[in-house]
Amino acid sequence: MNEMTIYVEKVRSYWRTYLPQATAQLSDPEAHFRDLAGQISERVDQIAAKLSANQPTLPDDYLARVGTLNTMRLQAEETALDELLFSTPPEPEADEDPEPSSRERDLLTMQQEEAAVERRLEMEPGSPEAIEWDRRWPHLVEEVTWMLGDHDDLTTSQKRAQLAEIMLRQDAARAALQQ
Repeated sequence: MNEMTIYVEKVRSYWRTYLPQATAQLSDPEAHFRDLAGQISERVDQIAAKLSANQPTLPDDYLARVGTLNTMRLQAEETALDELLFSTPPEPEADEDPEPSSRERDLLTMQQEEAAVERRLEMEPGSPEAIEWDRRWPHLVEEVTWMLGDHDDLTTSQKRAQLAEIMLRQDAARAALQQ
């Protein structure tokens, strides 16, 4: 299979998989795929030539030279595909729900709270920034206080148990805030 055929297949595959509505609207999809593949091929040649020109010297050993040239060609191909094909974002799926599921919302909330706790741990205790954080995230204050404490005398299972209790209280406080 020659290079142009490979690019046509990559373009066809990407468009049919990720841009089905746009593909359906094309009057001649195959001509479009060939045209875009031609642009990609030209861009690969341009980038490869530039990379080759910037290469100070090629190795004298035949296999090393071929390896270097192949690497430059693959880098050029990757760049050209990123520029001309993969830069077109996929269409949203027709049955895709724009509203996240409750599980996705819970995961996002958890990630945001985890990041907030990390930020709070870096704040100076009693600083205006820390006081404002404590006001904004009251259900996380107990976790931060625990994290800042010294628990070297506890076993791992005791630490886990204490944190699990804190998490249960956080869930209850979060639920109360939502009501």
